[in-house]
Amino acid sequence: MFSEYFFRKVDNSPLVIFRIIFGLLIVAECWGAIFTGWVQTNFVEPHLSFSFIGFEWTTIFLGHNMIYLYVLMGILGWFIAFGFLYRFSTIFFAIFWSLTYFMQKTSYNNHYYLFMLISWMMTIIPAHQFFSIDCIIFPKIKRLTCRNWVPTIFIIQLLIVYTFAAIVKIYPDWFNGIFLQMKFSQYGHLFATKYNLAGLGKVISSIEFAQVFAILGFLFDLLIIPAMLLKKTRATAFKCAIFFHIFNSITFGIGIFPFFALAMMIFFYDPVKIQEIVFPKKSFMMDRSSEDNLLTTNRVMFSYLICLYVLWQVYLPVRHYFIPGNVFWTEEGHRLSWRMMLRNKSGEVTVYLSKPDPKHKGKFLKREKVILDDYLTYKQISKMSFSPDMMWQFARFVKLDYEKKGIQNVKVFVDAKVSVNGSPYYQFTNPNYNLAYTTWSYFGHQDWIQPQPKELYLSYFE
Repeated sequence: MFSEYFFRKVDNSPLVIFRIIFGLLIVAECWGAIFTGWVQTNFVEPHLSFSFIGFEWTTIFLGHNMIYLYVLMGILGWFIAFGFLYRFSTIFFAIFWSLTYFMQKTSYNNHYYLFMLISWMMTIIPAHQFFSIDCIIFPKIKRLTCRNWVPTIFIIQLLIVYTFAAIVKIYPDWFNGIFLQMKFSQYGHLFATKYNLAGLGKVISSIEFAQVFAILGFLFDLLIIPAMLLKKTRATAFKCAIFFHIFNSITFGIGIFPFFALAMMIFFYDPVKIQEIVFPKKSFMMDRSSEDNLLTTNRVMFSYLICLYVLWQVYLPVRHYFIPGNVFWTEEGHRLSWRMMLRNKSGEVTVYLSKPDPKHKGKFLKREKVILDDYLTYKQISKMSFSPDMMWQFARFVKLDYEKKGIQNVKVFVDAKVSVNGSPYYQFTNPNYNLAYTTWSYFGHQDWIQPQPKELYLSYFE
């Protein structure tokens, strides 16, 4: 029975090593975000924040206080790495990281989402029961083992991430190299102009170079977890993972994620061998603690909770199939779906406002343009130009702003045109649809999004 498999005891050395790396990565991510100006750009400078819908209340934390919050999260990262006040540190870090994640979508990243999921996992995982300050302070908590569900849930999570990352690549502009060529051409130009390596720059900028890496990227995502699970292919797979993630780190500048993903690979290795290498003085023995008396019913219930979590993680990446339209065009179902580095999208957006005519009841004045710079940063405008949920939110921002000025029942219209992977700009929204009083369907289709143009072929499954 799977509950018996989940609760089998295994050496906890890999878990302890991951805890240390996880804590150090928290420090690097949070304090690095301060020093690079990322916190300033996303939380201090904006007057408004495009939070996840339903989390609008989080905007009360915008401002310089976010810098102090990131400093605090970095300190919690040190606490986690050293295993000091571990439960307190992991719970509060998970809360704070989730808060910052849901506060803004301008710099949305699937990697931040994965970091949040793992953060909440760490709140219930006993990663502090060996080689930690907590063990020194509270010797009774010391354990040499953990339950097998701990490494298993990490492996399942990685399987979901990589599998869906491969599936979503099955579309024309990935395999024909158009998307990657747009990325690589920047580096090709750099080699040709700055380093006077025109030949190398030409190769990097070529469509053939992009197509090769497109195929390799797809195969890596599809096969890396099965290859890591097999002992015969594990060493080769890990070497490929190192190359893949370091290459992505250099090419796409995706922060700590490559090192985070590599750290999670430790759960594929024999925990006893890791113990012998890293903790040679630690004698491996099965715990004889009161945990062995855990009721079978509780174990089964916990196992089913894990299964429900896995099912939810599988549902989120496929939910767009239940929403009319192509997710590449509509963006509905894009987030929380491991749709990573798939397309270049840009937009041209104009927002119009129509006020009630004070002289004629029931009539409205001529539309006037909303000055986007009065509300948003350049980065926010760029992101909003092709993101329908952000367009809807901005319409609500404008409506509420005018209500504060004493002007009720204004109409807000969004005229947006979108380009995908360098295509021509196509009409994305219905410019005559009043968004100020519409509701957002989180798991459904928004009627004011225009159908995908027939000329824009985005999916093998259309």
